[in-house]
Amino acid sequence: MKRIALLLSPLVILVTPIIDAFQGVYIDPRSDAGYAVIACIAIFGLTLGMIASLCYKWGAVGNVITAGTLAITLFLFGDLSYGLFWKLGEHIGTWGAAALALAGLVVLTLTLFKLMAAVPRMMAAFAVALLGSTILDRGLITEASAEESAPAVIYIVTDEMIGISGIDTRLPHGAEAKAALLQVFQKYGFRLHSKAFSRHVLTQVSVPAALNMDYSYNFPGDRSNYAYPGKVTTFKELSLFDLWHQQGLAVTVFQSAHLDYCQTEIKVDCHTFASFDGTRFLERQRIEGGPYRDVPPATAALADVKALVDGNRRSFAMAAVGVAASNMLGTFETELQEWHPRSYDQLAFPYWLEQFQNTILDKGRGNAFFGHFLFPHSPAVYDKDCKPTNRWVSRSYLTEVRGLVGQKLDEARAEEYGFYFAQTLCLAKQLDKFFNAVVSDKRFQDATIVVHGDHGSRISAGRNVETMSPRDYVDNYSALYAIRKPGVEMGTDYSLHSVQWLNASLFRGNVPEVAPTVVASMQGESDEPAVYAPITDPDHVAIMPMHGFDASH
Repeated sequence: MKRIALLLSPLVILVTPIIDAFQGVYIDPRSDAGYAVIACIAIFGLTLGMIASLCYKWGAVGNVITAGTLAITLFLFGDLSYGLFWKLGEHIGTWGAAALALAGLVVLTLTLFKLMAAVPRMMAAFAVALLGSTILDRGLITEASAEESAPAVIYIVTDEMIGISGIDTRLPHGAEAKAALLQVFQKYGFRLHSKAFSRHVLTQVSVPAALNMDYSYNFPGDRSNYAYPGKVTTFKELSLFDLWHQQGLAVTVFQSAHLDYCQTEIKVDCHTFASFDGTRFLERQRIEGGPYRDVPPATAALADVKALVDGNRRSFAMAAVGVAASNMLGTFETELQEWHPRSYDQLAFPYWLEQFQNTILDKGRGNAFFGHFLFPHSPAVYDKDCKPTNRWVSRSYLTEVRGLVGQKLDEARAEEYGFYFAQTLCLAKQLDKFFNAVVSDKRFQDATIVVHGDHGSRISAGRNVETMSPRDYVDNYSALYAIRKPGVEMGTDYSLHSVQWLNASLFRGNVPEVAPTVVASMQGESDEPAVYAPITDPDHVAIMPMHGFDASH
C-alpha cells in the first residue's frame, strides 16, 4: 500500500500544471499537442513515483533516495501551485532563489529521512494541501488583513470595444450584444457614457492619451509623444500611474507583449501575457485561407506544445517540456510564428481576466490595477458562449484592406459585425463573472472601476478620411466608457465626449472642454467634438468633426 502511494502521489500532484496549461491557452486536450503534454507530465510523475517505490526499504541509501524524491515532489507542488520560486526570484534574483531552493531541498530531504515511518500520513497531507489550494475560500484568507487603506482603482481597457450607442442593432447579434452590455453594467451600478468616442483610431496613441488625460488638439495623430520608438510600443510617461502613486496606491499592470506599460519611472508589478503577432498570419489567411496551410502537422503539434508551456505559469516541469519542444522545432520556430494562432491574446482572454481578478482579490485595497486586454479585438475567435470558433480572419478596413465596395462592402460589414457581436456577448459574460467576484467583496465596495474601449470596432471602409463615410466615423471612433465610483450616479449619459476628456474629468475633477485650434476638415471649421483622422499622406493627419449618432447606431 505504501509503495502504491509512493508510485501515484507525484503523478496526482503534477495534475496541477496540466489543468493550468489547458486553461491558459485553450488547446483541446485530445489534440496531438494535448496528448504530448499529458504524456510528458505522466512519464515524469510516474518516473518519480517508481524511483520512490522501488527504493523503498533499501536500507539507509534507499531511504535517502526515497526521501529526496518526495522532497522534489513537494517542491514541485509548491512551484506549480504558487509559482514560489519565480516570486522569490523577482526579489532576490534567480541565483538567490535557486540557492534558497537547494537549501530547502536539503532540509526537506533530511527531515523526510527522519520521518519515513510517517510517509502515508505525509502523502495524505500533500493531498489535503492540493485540495485546499483549489477550493480554499479567499474570504477566509483576507479577513485577517482588515487594516484600512486607500480604496482600490480597477482600470480595464477592452480593445476595439465600440460604444453602446455605436452598436448597430440592425446587424446580426447587434441588439443582443447591446442588451447584454447594458444589463451587465446596470447590474453592477455603472454609469455608461453611451456616446463616448476616442479621438484616435490607433491603440498606441489612444491609450496613452487616455492615461495621460490628454484631450487637447495638439496631440499628434499617428504618433505619440508618450512612447519610445521601437518594434514594441513602450510608454515613457503615464501621468495616471503617477497620480495613483502620489495617492499611495501600488500599481499592478496586466499587458500583452505588444504594448509595454511597465517601463515608466513608477515601479509597477508587471504581468505580461504570452502574445502572438497575428498581422502576417491574418494576411496569409486572407490570401490563401486555412489554418496551418503549408505547415507539417507534426510541426504544428510541437508548436501547440510550446504554446501550452508559454501560456502556463513558469515552472520546472513545464519548462522542461518547453525546452524539448523548442529544440525539436529547431529552425522551424521563427517561420511557424507567422502562422501559429494558438497564443492569440483573444483566445487566452478568459484565462488572463481570471488571473487579473485573482490578483485583485489577493492584493485588496491600497492598489491600482490596470489591465489592457485585446478583446473583443479582431479576429473573432469565440462565439457568444465563449466557445472557440477556429476562425482566423481580419475584419478591419474592408475597402482599404480587402478592396470591397458597394453591396459587397455592406454584406461583408454585416457578416463581420455578426462575428464581432458574438465575441462581444462572450465579453459580457466574462465581465459579469469578473464584476460578480470583485464587487461582491466588501473591500471593493468603494473602489473606482473604469472600463473603456481604445477606439471602435474598425469594421469600416477604411481609416483614412478619403474613404470614410459618416457611418465609418462611428465604426472607427465610438468607444465603450463605463465608470463605477462612489458619488457617481449610475445610469446612461448620452452627451458626446471623448474617453480622453472623460478620464481627465474623472481623475482630475472639473476640466473644461477645449475647442480645436485648427480644424483641417473637408467640411470646414467646427467647434464640435473632433477626432484625429489619418489621410493617405502618412506624414499628415486631419482633425475632423466627430459625426453624431443616435441610440440605434
